[in-house]
Order: sequence, then structure tokens, then C-alpha cells
Amino acid sequence: MAEAVLTVVFAVLLLNLLAALLVCARRGMAGSWLLVILLAGTTGAALTGILAVQSDDGRRFLDVALVLTGTAAVTAAVRAALPRRSAE
Repeated sequence: MAEAVLTVVFAVLLLNLLAALLVCARRGMAGSWLLVILLAGTTGAALTGILAVQSDDGRRFLDVALVLTGTAAVTAAVRAALPRRSAE
């Protein structure tokens, strides 16, 4: 039962990520690159976390999830600091 729930959650997250990327690509939202990176980082981390739980050797997937989360966090920090730097 738990594996079926994880599979459904995985599919929903993957569809959410693909739909968001398609919407951003179609509308030509060049200013929303931060949103795409944050969404890819956090959703990608969730997807790899689910893969880690479902696989026999999950350590590899947990490392990927950690890298994706770190990428999203660093990108958000850089974007948050950007207005302060340009004002100087």
C-alpha cells in the first residue's frame, strides 16, 4: 500500500514539474528564472527522495536530493542579495 501511495505522489510531482516548466517555456517568462530553478530544485529533491525510499541502494539518490536542495537555496540567497548589491 505504501509503495502505491509513493508511486502516485511521484507521478503527481513529476506532472507538476513538467507542467510548470511547459508554462514558463510557452509564455517566455525570462524574468521568472528564479521560480523555475526553485521549483526544479525542491520538486527534484522530493522526487529523488521518493526514489531513495523505493530503491535498494538509496544513498546515491539522497546525495542528489541534497545537491538539488542546496542549488535552490543558494539561488534564492543570491537573488535575495541582488537588489542590495545593485543599489550600492
